[in-house]
Amino acid sequence: MPEDLQFAPYLQSPVGGAIRGTVPNGPALLDPGLTLVGPGGEIPVRPPGDALRMLGPEGVIGIDTGHVLRVDPPPGILDAEPNYLACVEFDAPELPWLFTPARPADGMLRPWLVLVAVETSGHPLQGGGPLPFVDVDAAALPPLDQSWQWAHVQRPAGRPGPLISRLLCPLRLRSDTDYTACVVPAFQGGVAAGLSGGLTEVDQHGDAWRRDQGGVRLPVYYSWQFRTGAAGDFEQLAAAIVPLSAEERGPLSGRTVDISEPWLHGPPLASADPPGTRQTITVQGVLQLVDSPAEQAVTALADFASRVALHISRGTEDAVAPPLYGGRPVVRDDVEDGESGWLAELNLNPETRIAASLGAGWVRENQEWLMARAWDQVGDVREANRLRGRNAFCTAVADSVYRRSVQTLSPDETLGFAAPVGDRVRTGSELPLRTEVVVSPAPNGLVAPALRRLLRRRGPVARRAGLDGESYVRRTLSGELLPPLPTAMVTRPVEAGQLAGEDTVELNAKVGTALRATATTRGARTLRLLSAMAPSAWANGFDSQAGALTALVARPAEGGAPAEGTTGPADALRMFQALSALELSDLTGDLSPAFAEQPPDAVMTVAEPDTALSPDASMADDPGAHILQFGVPVDAPGLRERLAQAFDPAPLLAARLDSTVTILSEEALAVPASPGDPVMTAPDFPAPMALALKDTARDWFLPGSGTIPDDRAVLLQANAPFIASFMVGLNDEMNGEMRWREYPTDLRGSPFTHFWPRPDGEPDVPPVHGWDPDGTLSAQLTLGAGELDVLLIRGRLVRRYSQMIVAAVPAQSVGAADLGQDTWEHPKMVLTLDERTCAYAFVLPGDIHDWWFVLAENSYRMRFGFDNPVDPAPPYRHWSDLSWQVPEGGFADLSAMPAVPEQEPRPDRWNAATVAMVSLQRPFRVVMSARKLIGDPS
Repeated sequence: MPEDLQFAPYLQSPVGGAIRGTVPNGPALLDPGLTLVGPGGEIPVRPPGDALRMLGPEGVIGIDTGHVLRVDPPPGILDAEPNYLACVEFDAPELPWLFTPARPADGMLRPWLVLVAVETSGHPLQGGGPLPFVDVDAAALPPLDQSWQWAHVQRPAGRPGPLISRLLCPLRLRSDTDYTACVVPAFQGGVAAGLSGGLTEVDQHGDAWRRDQGGVRLPVYYSWQFRTGAAGDFEQLAAAIVPLSAEERGPLSGRTVDISEPWLHGPPLASADPPGTRQTITVQGVLQLVDSPAEQAVTALADFASRVALHISRGTEDAVAPPLYGGRPVVRDDVEDGESGWLAELNLNPETRIAASLGAGWVRENQEWLMARAWDQVGDVREANRLRGRNAFCTAVADSVYRRSVQTLSPDETLGFAAPVGDRVRTGSELPLRTEVVVSPAPNGLVAPALRRLLRRRGPVARRAGLDGESYVRRTLSGELLPPLPTAMVTRPVEAGQLAGEDTVELNAKVGTALRATATTRGARTLRLLSAMAPSAWANGFDSQAGALTALVARPAEGGAPAEGTTGPADALRMFQALSALELSDLTGDLSPAFAEQPPDAVMTVAEPDTALSPDASMADDPGAHILQFGVPVDAPGLRERLAQAFDPAPLLAARLDSTVTILSEEALAVPASPGDPVMTAPDFPAPMALALKDTARDWFLPGSGTIPDDRAVLLQANAPFIASFMVGLNDEMNGEMRWREYPTDLRGSPFTHFWPRPDGEPDVPPVHGWDPDGTLSAQLTLGAGELDVLLIRGRLVRRYSQMIVAAVPAQSVGAADLGQDTWEHPKMVLTLDERTCAYAFVLPGDIHDWWFVLAENSYRMRFGFDNPVDPAPPYRHWSDLSWQVPEGGFADLSAMPAVPEQEPRPDRWNAATVAMVSLQRPFRVVMSARKLIGDPS
């Protein structure tokens, strides 16, 4: 019995245990009584009158089907094992004995309902009232005097948990037979109630049937149907699995291919054998035997490589030639004899060319379906190419206008052209145009529409003053023509005695507050302007001044400078005071002394509008020394070039296209070099192609697989060169088909990257155009796709137990009691070749010869039954070795228990719990050595 389970023979309430009789041959009578306890002792008191009659089976017309937890075999199953017992479980642990009209005796209590299984043919379930019923021969029903054996209670051992009750049917089922399992009453009262309506007076309170009474009609509380299959449970079928013999392994070594005359009407291949000898090679499929080298005709293969290389090279001369598989993705149209790398390995060997041709042939057979799926995936690419074509047209038109109307403008005209967007257009300094003018010696209004109108050609200023607008722009930007410095605004001083006392204190406070606020504002403005002057200086060639300005802004101020990120008024005031205290000689070493004598904010003061221009003011002597005083001089022709570059439509339209069309996967799309070129793409077919090859070319998936007998196992390995060649052939032919159908592709895509049905969905090969040209075919596979060890099992075990547990175990764990389950390696994937054949793929480290394989029953449900008898009988060591002692259609009777096995403890008493322990089927598993599965006699 499992260590985590306990069985009990029955469960009855104390009221049920107080029933008068122990034999259920009459109504259940109860004699209630009282016991008075006092100073004089205990006095039993019996109420007057007859005994009370309890409710029995005659009062039950049905049970709530919600109490049914589980049935076995499952309803509707078509291949149930005939050696297992049918059973039904209830969530109410006392339900099978709740209405039994008796109390226990000798640890046994018959249930008031039983489970029977009748053959569906000839025993249909018929509708009735209140319950459906079935007519059956009593000889086909289990004996009721033994029904106590087949009902028990189950609970977890040593821990709290739910109690359940279970009914077993002791019938040994026939093979390949339809059955109806029915829960029926065990007493005549229950039969009468179920057929007539309940609370029916019955003449005899006996069993529901006798084995010799003939036909009987039984009401059915609950039922389900199932069908049995052929004989054989997991233990019997798993023990029957044996490795392939040497003779049976022969057909799996590969397919024999005659390569004597590979070209029609061509000379035969060279051979080291006598003339007339046929040259053959053994071509292995996706799966191949371990340690089984294929036969090769070395001389003929060398001649084949030379000839096929020559034929492929002739294809460049418009001659019909064999395909160069994989040439399109790597932009190759020929291959040389003796060349190394995967391209030569694939195309110069008939075995790999056969694999590639299989992939190409599959695409040709399914080209219509594949192209339909490919066009379904290209919708977004089509729209992207439409937008790119429109962008190319707009770029060509805009570029023509740009060359004629923008690049021919003078600096003055270019500045006027850019003035309306001066806040948005950025010059080469990465500053807006308006900001660059603000930090230059030119007046801020230079980019204002009003001044531009005054300075236009033949405008009022040009006619009256003879001022050339272009000369004015150039001279003011460069600092040759400077506006005068603003004069200080001096107010009349306060005469002594006018303010005194509290008025003086109040005025001083107001003035101090105003000055601090003004200083804070000016300091923040100074920081902003100094930050803008630095990039303008870089753009106009004043590198040393630009570096000094950058250092000035970034230099930490002494005496409590604000921390980075602070923006309060007090912080700005301290920053302004710190900037005022800096040595201006740190910037250039030769600044105008006039600047040091003025307050720092005078540098950024805008001249009054009515201030006249000074014809003598100029920065021509030393522009760098006066940058802080007058601004950053700007080269007008250079500014024109930078503005013209900013208005170039090609980058702007390309950026707009990039914001509209985003290429998400550069592996699947060939990104064009020019925005006008179309996007080239390839569809993505994530289906595992191993399944396609298995279904369409079974003999190439595993040559000779149809010759494997039942109940056999063999260890195989993946053929990496075959897999890689097959994938190249798929992609090569698909690219050619897409080009023929005018699909937007550049022939370098890889629509097929999945071979194995991986649960993680990862690809088995990277895109072919990215393969290492010097690597072998085997090295191109990823994630161990070519390093799989495959256990193939064929037989009834696979068909009946498709959910069995298959695992690989290291040799050092085989001796452990639990086979070292923490070291088990489970298969990465399972391939079903047919209903009787499965391949379990592993990625096992180390030497495959040092591994063992476990086939274990998936014990997700409890089963009860006995083994099928075999000849000779196996050793009888455990209860699980107990086999059926009756033929099919007979009923088990364990009232006379068989001899106790040597390795089992002798039970104290035989009851329903003992029967459950004996008939419980433990999960079974077998272990097989990899060496035997490979065919290694050692």
